[in-house]
Amino acid sequence: MQRKYKYVTVSMLLIIAVLGLISGLKIIGMADENVADVYEYVEVPSIAPDEPVTNTEMRISKPFTGDSVSIAVDYYDKDADNQEQSIIVTDKVYMQNVGVLYGSEKAFDVLCILDGNVTKVGKNELIGNYVQITHSNNMVSVYQILDNITIQEGDYIKQGAKIGTSSTSVIKDGNLLLFELLINNQNVDPEEYYNKLIKEI
Repeated sequence: MQRKYKYVTVSMLLIIAVLGLISGLKIIGMADENVADVYEYVEVPSIAPDEPVTNTEMRISKPFTGDSVSIAVDYYDKDADNQEQSIIVTDKVYMQNVGVLYGSEKAFDVLCILDGNVTKVGKNELIGNYVQITHSNNMVSVYQILDNITIQEGDYIKQGAKIGTSSTSVIKDGNLLLFELLINNQNVDPEEYYNKLIKEI
């Protein structure tokens, strides 16, 4: 009689164990399905291959090196007192300087201020050869009055890499670089942004 109850008890325990195992597997399966449902609708933003990624700890550098380079014509600020010193004058043109005109007695190397993509290389009658570079964080840098350009449209360029050299222009005597910096499509005074961290902008 005791043996009969023993078999019944063992059988019941086996049935409970099997049912528990099946229930556990169903719960695990449901958890997987729920996780799949949650992540099915999550979109991971992708970065276009033509959009450069700039380290936010990187600082904006000057577009040249050396102590011989100085400001020839400053950035035009409508609220500043020195507006007369921020006008570019030629025999044909008077224009407010939307960048900074740098000058030196000798030619100097022109360097990229941040990693970016070369989006335009061209020539203008007044400013000569120019290069436009698009950076992340809605920044664009424009290098004008250039000679010996070493890059071409479509290139990816690193900070500090050589773009070309300064050149001469009817704007002013000497070796010149007219440099513009645009943030969110607005010209800003480059001198206020050198050495700034990207994350501070």
